[in-house]
Amino acid sequence: MKIIISKILVIGSLFYSSIVIAEDQWWSYLSAQENGPSSTRVDLSFNNSAPLQDYVYVVVSGITFSDKNRQGLPSPFQLDSLNTLQEDLLSFLESKLPYKYAGTFTYQHEQLHYIYVQNKETAQKVFKEFYLTACKDCKSYINVKYDPQWSGYTNFLYPSKQIIKYYGLKINP
Repeated sequence: MKIIISKILVIGSLFYSSIVIAEDQWWSYLSAQENGPSSTRVDLSFNNSAPLQDYVYVVVSGITFSDKNRQGLPSPFQLDSLNTLQEDLLSFLESKLPYKYAGTFTYQHEQLHYIYVQNKETAQKVFKEFYLTACKDCKSYINVKYDPQWSGYTNFLYPSKQIIKYYGLKINP
């Protein structure tokens, strides 16, 4: 009986995990900007739901990294470090404030996260606390903007029609 229950729990947890993963629709793309290439990682699942009326502030936050030989994009080693920092940031935020992580823009030696929140003052305090503890030697950037229409997502992170066509992306309604 215990074996059957444990198998059900394992199968159930795998099913639940696939449901959670299916809610996010992450996609990355490269594009040309005025001063070189950029990389964008965006959660396409917000396409049909944005703007979310309770999340009216966007926090544009990240760090500057250095690597003069990669046209402003991180090296594989730096990418690992940036991904770890991103995971640490999201874990930190999880216990501090409700948020919606819309995506990341990397360009000209900066990686900036676009995170929608409900309260500007709380967000400023929490992000500052994170960078002071997790990355005190980093050159960090925090800007909280009122964005009730989610323009940062729909007009900036979300791929343009040209990019969708170029990559042959099929977006589910």
